[in-house]
Amino acid sequence: MTNEISSIDCRGKIVPEVGAAILSTFNALDHGEQFDATVDAFGSGLRMWMLEAGARYEILDSQVDSIQLRFTRGQTLAQGTVPGLHDLHVGSDGRVWACERAEHLACFDGASGELIKSAAVASHASHIGIDKDETTIFVADVEANELIAVASESLEVLHRWAAPGKPQIPLVTDDGIICMTGGGSGTLLIVRPTSSDYENQVIKIGSTPHDPVASKDGKYLFAPCAGDGEIVKVRLSNGNITGRFKVGDGPGHLSFSPDGTRLYSANSFDGSLDCMSPEGDNLGRVQSGDGAHYPIVTPDGRHVLVANFLSDTVTVFDAISLELITTLETDPYPHGLDISADGKWIVATGFSSEYVRVIEGETFTETARVKVGAGSSHSAFMPDNQAAWTACSVSNHLAKIDLATGENVYIANINHPD
Repeated sequence: MTNEISSIDCRGKIVPEVGAAILSTFNALDHGEQFDATVDAFGSGLRMWMLEAGARYEILDSQVDSIQLRFTRGQTLAQGTVPGLHDLHVGSDGRVWACERAEHLACFDGASGELIKSAAVASHASHIGIDKDETTIFVADVEANELIAVASESLEVLHRWAAPGKPQIPLVTDDGIICMTGGGSGTLLIVRPTSSDYENQVIKIGSTPHDPVASKDGKYLFAPCAGDGEIVKVRLSNGNITGRFKVGDGPGHLSFSPDGTRLYSANSFDGSLDCMSPEGDNLGRVQSGDGAHYPIVTPDGRHVLVANFLSDTVTVFDAISLELITTLETDPYPHGLDISADGKWIVATGFSSEYVRVIEGETFTETARVKVGAGSSHSAFMPDNQAAWTACSVSNHLAKIDLATGENVYIANINHPD
């Protein structure tokens, strides 16, 4: 006797309504339970939304006028639907700034985990960026459709700019230019500092843009557009589009080699990894894994690693030949993949678990599986590279990991710091 699988019919609804209905049903289930959803179409916006949410699915049936999907509930609620601490940045003095998937931006002492200050600055914050001088934090607000500038010391709001399309990830160049894509509107916001204030510009760039990167000289931005299978090159001084380069299906995140001569694109819909020049010459493509989404390049430029969201693995490739070096198991849904500045340590999170994996950066071997709390999302390293802080969205705290011992040594919380 088998358990009956529930179903929802989302036909006739617009994408935001479809996504909300699916994730509401997903969150109401227990770990391991399944449900079916029927939709009119399964385009790049909805596909990327489900991937980022960690809502695992399979396509049961695809017709001209409808698609039937089957979702399986993981251990935790869908990423993006819980209000806990999600993204963070460690400053050169060891302070840690972190934002909730809610209102608050907080600053902690990175040595002790003590809360220094917190402030309600957003409606629904997503990710943060910080300028080179560490004086201003930039917060993406996906609900208010804003980019928010906040003073790093006082956490006072300094500026707000309209940012259409549910913006996610701010990029700040060394020259102080702030950029952010709107996946829902296909737009790019560029905010340029002037002698007295800022000027801002919004341009259309393509379908479902996600996490952009800047060229080594800071003159160009490269934005992955998942719906087009393209990387769009934009001149930051005027917003002119200077190139569109084809890559695999569903590019989500990019990473440059340290010398700026090679750009890597992890393509989520076909599980591939592309390597290209800044001029758009394709230098190679290999398969990485299901849901290949987030690439990082080692500080010495010798290797590129990819977090594969749907296969729960990290793949390691030779950065030049793209030869596969090894495949590492992670905990379910490795939403974050981060490497220390000295290249010695790598942390792979497991959002749909209570654990992260610590990986030795020279040999690419796992040295510890650390229990940090539910919903580990992003990690950042202390200035001495001996410890890392990880944001755990479901548990709503930060966890500090001693990288040499693999121990969780501190928990930091906005309301009740330990």
